[in-house]
Amino acid sequence: MEKLRGELIAAIAILAIISYLASLAGAVCPTCGGIVEDWDKTATNFLAGITSEEKPKILSSPQISRTNYLLSNNPSNDRTSSSFSQALVPISGAQGFDIILDISPETTEYIPDAVSIPYTKFLKDNLTLKPVADIAKILGEAGISQDDSLLIYGECQPCGGGPSASTYMYWIMKYLGHGNVKLLDGGIKDWIEAKNPTASEPKIPAKTNYAPKIKPELLATYEYVKSGQAQILDARTTQEFAAGSIPGAINIPYDSVIQDGKIRDEATLKEIFGILDKNKPVVIYTNTGVKASMVWFVLNLMGYDARLYSYQDWADNQPKLEISLKEVKVEPNPGKNGDIIKITAIFAEANRTKGNKTTNETILTIKGCATCGFGSPQGFADITQSGNNTGVVQIGYSAHNASNAALPQDTFRCIANIISPTGDLVSKVNMKRVSDDIFSGIWNANVAPGNYSVTIIASTPDASKTFQNVLNIEVQGTTGKYKNLG
Repeated sequence: MEKLRGELIAAIAILAIISYLASLAGAVCPTCGGIVEDWDKTATNFLAGITSEEKPKILSSPQISRTNYLLSNNPSNDRTSSSFSQALVPISGAQGFDIILDISPETTEYIPDAVSIPYTKFLKDNLTLKPVADIAKILGEAGISQDDSLLIYGECQPCGGGPSASTYMYWIMKYLGHGNVKLLDGGIKDWIEAKNPTASEPKIPAKTNYAPKIKPELLATYEYVKSGQAQILDARTTQEFAAGSIPGAINIPYDSVIQDGKIRDEATLKEIFGILDKNKPVVIYTNTGVKASMVWFVLNLMGYDARLYSYQDWADNQPKLEISLKEVKVEPNPGKNGDIIKITAIFAEANRTKGNKTTNETILTIKGCATCGFGSPQGFADITQSGNNTGVVQIGYSAHNASNAALPQDTFRCIANIISPTGDLVSKVNMKRVSDDIFSGIWNANVAPGNYSVTIIASTPDASKTFQNVLNIEVQGTTGKYKNLG
């Protein structure tokens, strides 16, 4: 009898322990919508003396789905658990900074007490960065010193929006050696959606002095890029990459790092850039470096030795052809959506032109209904479409011996790149020699309304020369079936 009583007491004790464990776990039947706790871990916690307050976080509400639980507890979706929290500030945390800096070129609403300096003020007319002394003067006159805690926000709507302008300003400040600088994880739209107040005018602090301490290791030079010491990352679009890139570069477009206008989570970014060697420096470039700054920003936060560069600098350092662009013509002018636009470039030796002017700008206006049908150009041109949809267009010509030509007869190439309003390559036109130093090509203007520009690139196997923005093309009309490829 005593033995039976002992066994009964032991059984009751075991049941009591199980009941207590169940109360800790909050376990329910899986078919009822609840979550079953890991019993092995729960028992281990109990035996180790860990209370419900001390044990690892578990689900306590059957209303929380497992998907939401995994997302909310995944470090890649929680910026506070990663190095990103050192640079990205949530909308709710935009307080306590000495300076809040809005870098938007065009805005009518500000975060209260924000200082306004459009990021374009730090750029020259050719979109390269101004000298450090000029940048320091701009900052000082705006009331910003090197010791201020700085929060940057804003975007360039004409450039397509997104954080590129802000990340570029962040890079500028880091290049200047600014210590306490962070980026707002969102823009004025997110600020307003969070029901925060706005101001119609920016704050204008008293002027001060800004003393930079340059960090040259954040900016790549032509010599460094050419040396082969670093991995080269072309962050332009796939179309631009296909049109020409720095030898040995890999292409990861800048928009890979953003989603819904914000920087992606760290786990996703690690997958995107898994191809890179973290033990080797990385040079990131786009045409001007502005959009490349988004990629630099995330690689820098992930611990890479990342340096910013521009394709414009690479092109400027290539061997140059001693030629000038004497004249550029387009026909018809104005045109219509879908028209075949003929572009003609006339070259000359550099010493055969008068004065220093080497380009003539022509304004082309395209008008008309975008939903209308137009004739096919196949009757008088050879149209080829590359795999990256850049839309290479060629026209026929009759080759002849042009003894007065200033350009090589067999090795000279001429390409016209059509650039969208956002700075991306829409198409490229392969120009053909029609006589002496005259080259022509055609472009089918199946594009959405907007302002487009044309850059002409002349090259031989040993040298090249780029003529930027020789045509400004204004496309007018309704969008209709035409897609803005930029």
